[in-house]
Amino acid sequence: MNRIQQMSWMILLLAAGCTFSGKVVRLPVTDGLEHTALSAEQTGMITSTLAQFPDHSQIAVAVLTGNETLYFGAIRQHDTIRPCNNANSVFEIGSITKVFTTQLLMDAVRSGKIKSLDEPVASYLNYSIKGQPDITFRQLASHTSGLPGNLSASIFTTDAANPYKKWDEEKLRDFLQHDVAMHDAPGQNYLYSNVGMALLATILCSVSERDYEFLLQENICDPLHMDHTTTNRDLISSDLVQGYNWKGKPTENWDMDAMAGAGAILSTVSDLAIYAGWSMTALHQSLIDMTLPTVQINDDLQVALGWHVVSNKTPEPFLWHNGGTGGYKSSMAIDLNNGRSVVILTNIGATDNPRKGLIDQLCFDLVNSFEG
Repeated sequence: MNRIQQMSWMILLLAAGCTFSGKVVRLPVTDGLEHTALSAEQTGMITSTLAQFPDHSQIAVAVLTGNETLYFGAIRQHDTIRPCNNANSVFEIGSITKVFTTQLLMDAVRSGKIKSLDEPVASYLNYSIKGQPDITFRQLASHTSGLPGNLSASIFTTDAANPYKKWDEEKLRDFLQHDVAMHDAPGQNYLYSNVGMALLATILCSVSERDYEFLLQENICDPLHMDHTTTNRDLISSDLVQGYNWKGKPTENWDMDAMAGAGAILSTVSDLAIYAGWSMTALHQSLIDMTLPTVQINDDLQVALGWHVVSNKTPEPFLWHNGGTGGYKSSMAIDLNNGRSVVILTNIGATDNPRKGLIDQLCFDLVNSFEG
């Protein structure tokens, strides 16, 4: 999963015109990619970004503007960019999962299962977090709980190919009860925390007496007919795109177990486009708290609940989240002021990838590519 606090400085580097080592790659583009309602400028942005990654790299894009959703897919094969009909292909979306987990929190508050966003989480646990920090639900959803970013500094060295596989609920509980070291006192500072979001999800499952997959389907996917969005790989295995690491080698899919609420969802750009379109209204109404900034991270970035708010990339701020696993990189933006959204899913591994920020920059550029 991507650590968005790392992205905050990546955004600044990109804005300053920093380039990655090595020259920009330009590849031939086959016929067929021009048959899209996207502009030549937009397709050029996408194909030139894809060209910077190894063979087998694939990108699926959905762009919503007004009442129209446009799709664009491409794959790099044999050093050529070719068209790819992948709007219904499934990718790991990584930390974009956190937006869904936060919506499930809002649903739990609205239904009365949780009394308030500002209620301490301790009363919902049958154990005490080490040090008994006074953490609220709002702080978990806005990454201001003071909990560490990850389970340990060695999470990617113990099993880099599948780092969360062994973290079941019992092990997560034991970590929080006996081993966790708070980074800050709750409410003081922003620190993007996979641990905090996983804790939030386990509480939501506990108060509902259901697992995360059930809550996801019942509250979001089934009502919106998002038929290819799930945490269960077995359900979508025939449509799942193979993931590759940043060197172009096939990777394992990640098993998230108790960390599901932090990054376990798999989806398609067509499903996420449905979600983005629905969110255009919901974020003005029942989910408006998810749009309100809580902490200023830097000049370009604020955190709300679930979403982050990006400024200075476009004339007006927009909501954004990204994600990354060992074999996939994603980025999603919603421009509420102008009724536009961009979804990007790729099978380009994010772990240790020095060029993963190019996918987020592409997302920002596409948001900014519309006139009027």
